[in-house]
Amino acid sequence: MNKVDSFFAPNKFVMWFVVVVIFGLGLAIRLYDLTEAPLDFHATRQLHSALMARGMYYQHLETAPDWQREIAVRQWKAEGLIEPPFMEWITAQTYRLIGNDHLWVARLYAIFFWMMGGGALYFLTKELAGRDGAVIASIYYLILPYAAIASRAFQPDPLMTALIVFSYWTIVLWVKQPTWDRLVVAGLFGGLAILSKSVAVFFITPAWAAVVLTAVGVRKAIGDLQVWVLGILTVLPYAIFHVYGVYISGELTSQFQLRFFPVLWRDPVFYLRWNGELGSVLGFEWFLMALICTFLLRDKVQRTLLASVWLGYFAYGMTLPHHIATHDYYHLPLVPVVGLCLGIGAEKLFRSLRGPKWVLYLVVMGVVAFAVTVKAWDVRVTLKRDDFRNEIIYWQRMGERLGAGASVIGLTQDYGYRLAYWGWVTPANWMTTADFTIRELAGQRFDNIQALFDAQTEGKDFFLVTMFHELDRQPELKNILYSNYPIVDEGNDFVIFDLRRKLEPSEETTDTP
Repeated sequence: MNKVDSFFAPNKFVMWFVVVVIFGLGLAIRLYDLTEAPLDFHATRQLHSALMARGMYYQHLETAPDWQREIAVRQWKAEGLIEPPFMEWITAQTYRLIGNDHLWVARLYAIFFWMMGGGALYFLTKELAGRDGAVIASIYYLILPYAAIASRAFQPDPLMTALIVFSYWTIVLWVKQPTWDRLVVAGLFGGLAILSKSVAVFFITPAWAAVVLTAVGVRKAIGDLQVWVLGILTVLPYAIFHVYGVYISGELTSQFQLRFFPVLWRDPVFYLRWNGELGSVLGFEWFLMALICTFLLRDKVQRTLLASVWLGYFAYGMTLPHHIATHDYYHLPLVPVVGLCLGIGAEKLFRSLRGPKWVLYLVVMGVVAFAVTVKAWDVRVTLKRDDFRNEIIYWQRMGERLGAGASVIGLTQDYGYRLAYWGWVTPANWMTTADFTIRELAGQRFDNIQALFDAQTEGKDFFLVTMFHELDRQPELKNILYSNYPIVDEGNDFVIFDLRRKLEPSEETTDTP
């Protein structure tokens, strides 16, 4: 039996057994509670994709009622274009194959992509550090509680993250042996990563630049055909999509608004919030340790590659300061990077341990097994805690209260997506205080709420409120609604105002809470 130079296993069979157990556990915790509604993680973003996939499916679903098919397609088209709808398209095609629009289909695809990325991370870390480092990197990537939840989400981030890892692995292989086939594969993975979600450019471009400058050199790179092909393959896919989205369909133009806020650079709170989001995703101590472990690599090209990724992440945060400080999943592509760096450090650590081998083995394996068990159980507890069946029923009944085709504006959860998906009513959205704040950062002014209200409610039948805490933060809106419009239905957690008529001066208005 072939021996291997590893702390975890004496031979290849045992090593592969360890790897299979780790990946099996990573898969198991992600499959737990698979059919739960996608409200456990950034529901707004997931329901955006859910509406698109359902519309694609219903477009050709002859068994669906005409009104339902029309609403589904209209909702899909209204979502616009953020990035190429790869996840939505393959989910819709699977809906057709199985004959039902089960949302867990998208969850399976997200899990599949993340697990594939885990395989690429294992081989990348093995290439840079060794087998033991690859095991530790895989454990971090697969068992990290935040990543376990995020990698189930119906959004492009699991796919993007996996493609980024594949691009790093293949570029490292190209540096090791610069053949044309390896270069083309690396370029395609880099290009697909950026195409799947444009923010991947911050993780790909610096890495490519670092590799070219250190492995090839500036002068040679200018005349090196392989370098030019690498650049073209990386840039071309998104360039084509960008031209289509901006200059042909025009659907992408709105995606570049409300993103760049350099005014936040001067605000210390911005950096504190950034740190808070980063820590909640990666674990701040692991992040700092990973930074240090970067410089344990002896190979100059590999070390520069990783250092450039950190610089790219910093540029990413400074370019999108609002999102990096408020959207935790914007840090998700850093999970495999931290895992890789921790694997590099672990490899060095294991080779520096001194003492009786069996004692060291028991101690290390005991610590690793305990950490993995605790973190895996944390994921299970988090998923077990969520039960959104009543939430689905609530929005279905809300749709029935309002009536199919009702013209509604609302101050509701997830910008009205819950009502749109389960209630089959497509509401316009009244902005939250956070929405007002971000637009004010961009220079927009809202001095006349009454004028804004009149413009947004024109032609609407009802104003639905299910976020009373948010209504309390907007006293002017609250006064407009309760002083001018009758309530047609209400409960402990909702109120529906009739916008089709106004209260007469003689009518009672003392019901304002």
